[in-house]
Amino acid sequence: MDGYIRSEREEFFEQLCISVDADEAHEQEAIEYFENQFDQADFDPAQWLDIALYYSPAVARGIVDMVTPDDKARSNIAEVIADNLDISYGEDECQQFAETIEFALNNGVPVDIDLVLDGCQRAIDDLDTWADDDTKAPLLRLREELLRQQGER
Repeated sequence: MDGYIRSEREEFFEQLCISVDADEAHEQEAIEYFENQFDQADFDPAQWLDIALYYSPAVARGIVDMVTPDDKARSNIAEVIADNLDISYGEDECQQFAETIEFALNNGVPVDIDLVLDGCQRAIDDLDTWADDDTKAPLLRLREELLRQQGER
């Protein structure tokens, strides 16, 4: 998403997804908001799908079938996850990333697992300079899960 500036509607959708993930809002609100964007000229379903995939699996489950295969093919979720692993490497986050990748692959959203593995390795290498084994453990498990998924594809 380098150089990309989100619209106010995308920012609002992101906040909805975050609220859903925090159990502060129901996913139907975000799903309906997504549906209402189709007639907007600057609406990019691939970008919005990435937002949902990253922030709220519940919302992603509700919208993935509304996104065309061509738009799914433009998803950058692998890059988004890879770029955030240096700051989002906790147990819950890594588990959610693994589940998101599995969900995406099972629903026609291509995921460049090598790209995520590279991000994972960069984060592990960074943590090697200061973190203990417990801190690195979620990333190591994520890497193993990615390798497993890669072997299945």
